[in-house]
Amino acid sequence: MKEFLNRFNLLFIILTYISMMSALYEQINPFLVLFGLLCSVWRIVNFYGRLPLLGRSWLNFITITSSLVTIVIVYPLGLFSIMLHLIMLGFSLKFLELKSIRDVHVFVNTGFVLVALFFIFHYSIAMALVAALLILLLLAVLLSVHGGRLAGTHFLKLLLKSCLLSLPLAVLLFIVIPRLPSLWKMPLQQQASTGLSDSVSPGQIAELSRSSALAFRASFVGDPVPQSERYWRVMTFDDFDGQTWSASQSKKMQEQQAKQGLSVNLQLSTRKNSVDLIVEPHYNYWVPALDYSEPGFGRVSLSDYALRSTTPVVRREHFEVDLYQQIETKPLTTEERQQLLSLPAQGNLKTQDWVATKVKQGIDKQDILKQLLNDFSTKNFRYTLKPPALGIDHVDDFLFSTQAGFCVHYASSYLYVARLLGVPARMVTGYLGGEWQAENKFMSIRQYDAHAWVEIWQEDRWLRIDPTAYVAPERIEWGLEQSLSNSDEFLADEYFSLQKWRNIKLLNQLRTKIAQIDYLWASWVINYDNQKQLRLLQSWFTKVPWLNFFSTVLMIMLLLFLSVFLLIFKPWIRQKINAEDKLYAQLQRYYSKRGLRRQKGQTVTDFCQLASAKSSQPSTLFKSFSFKYNSLKYEVNLSASERKKRLKQLGFICKQLQKG
Repeated sequence: MKEFLNRFNLLFIILTYISMMSALYEQINPFLVLFGLLCSVWRIVNFYGRLPLLGRSWLNFITITSSLVTIVIVYPLGLFSIMLHLIMLGFSLKFLELKSIRDVHVFVNTGFVLVALFFIFHYSIAMALVAALLILLLLAVLLSVHGGRLAGTHFLKLLLKSCLLSLPLAVLLFIVIPRLPSLWKMPLQQQASTGLSDSVSPGQIAELSRSSALAFRASFVGDPVPQSERYWRVMTFDDFDGQTWSASQSKKMQEQQAKQGLSVNLQLSTRKNSVDLIVEPHYNYWVPALDYSEPGFGRVSLSDYALRSTTPVVRREHFEVDLYQQIETKPLTTEERQQLLSLPAQGNLKTQDWVATKVKQGIDKQDILKQLLNDFSTKNFRYTLKPPALGIDHVDDFLFSTQAGFCVHYASSYLYVARLLGVPARMVTGYLGGEWQAENKFMSIRQYDAHAWVEIWQEDRWLRIDPTAYVAPERIEWGLEQSLSNSDEFLADEYFSLQKWRNIKLLNQLRTKIAQIDYLWASWVINYDNQKQLRLLQSWFTKVPWLNFFSTVLMIMLLLFLSVFLLIFKPWIRQKINAEDKLYAQLQRYYSKRGLRRQKGQTVTDFCQLASAKSSQPSTLFKSFSFKYNSLKYEVNLSASERKKRLKQLGFICKQLQKG
């Protein structure tokens, strides 16, 4: 190790290794993390001479054993995880083995592969900066090994200059290189989803609404949909077991078909708008949809107007959706009507008696439903994120006892009464509203915008009923963050969230600026696909015929390569000649007049030996010149004062040699 690594080299190598391990810590098995820690300790102790480098037989044994253990541990996670862990294991083993420059090259190149894998798991701006730091460290390792004893400022300047010179080429390649399909699928996490789930019970969405985590962002081609119409549909539930609303077997079967790309053909009217969605990873298949939406490529429609992706959303995904005025519905089948009216045989006797009494009084079922909504508005019902616990008969407890709840409480109770009255009904969960940023023309929908509402079958079409609108109309018109902004309930568990302190002007400006940057990053970097690439290039070359389009792109690439070449080598700048070289050139010119010309590849020592034969000056003077010249030329650690002194001596010797 001491033959080619010094303290400076090893510092960058160890720092790079620890940084890489830390960056991928969440994706790496603890066994491999522990192995990496042991490698770091061994390498540091070895540097101080306390332990020898491992021999070839020991390295082979450790490689085979650790590889087998790694494969056994991560095998259940799939091929991708096995590949990731084996690459990290190779990175660790090479770190342990470093004995030559070639080993350093393999170590650095493996590090670049790990940075590429890092981008599969992380896509935010902050993580991009972390990746940039990792790349700088890897380049610093190369420069520290090949750059000799560069001073600290010179080392940093050269490192940054190299990176900045390559940046224009990286940007151009990012813009023009076609987007290829993925070579593998991301492993689906065991805990399948974040955000909305495939079932709902009272209080569940209330817990979700305490989070300010981003769910998705949306931008409209035309005017944005009004706040009161921003019902983003995600899940539809038509089965009730007395406690939880979930999807029936027929709905689940349709969900399975959607994963295979089988879509339900909907009869839609004239298109009224288009919306671009950037959905945060939730490890499920749903895509938020306004009424009524038609999916694009890779998405399918369900019979309940929801949208699904054919692959799980495991990273920020971009979806383009068209919106339509209305939809042509089909009559309910006998099986569908039966499912939409089904209720448990037992439970909620008070509610059943209340409905039966109203029916005996001859009140129309639609009027009974209107009266229930009116009770939500005029009686002691209240809207809260912290509803009291309910018993087994939660509809009875809510309507006649607690009268305090979140959207699911009101939707579930209304839906239960509607089915008792023989009105087909279903529950829809999704998101309501969204914060519109007029300056940047996009809206952010967060987890606290999660909502539940009801759809009833009336006059051969589905009619949306939102019971929450009667108890808390400000929730519909303004959104949850506005309606509860002065309440201690809003984001009670997120004291440091910028959403919570949006009433402070400076913090709110910071929050909106961060959101704007993040939206642009997601739109133009994370989700820069072939369609966006084509639109961007067409906007640049609208007047260029298709026949010459790619030749134009090629020309730009060549021009950029030429620009980088010129910036690096600067042929227009005359090479600066050192003072010692000037003196050596003087000596060559003097003796060339006497018939001695320096040959190509001839060293200064050889030249001085030949020159001494043609001069009356002592040979020791020529030896002194070559010695002084070589020391000035090749000694790296020469101080400024010593260099000045030797230059003066070299100049004096040069004058003496030109007198012979």
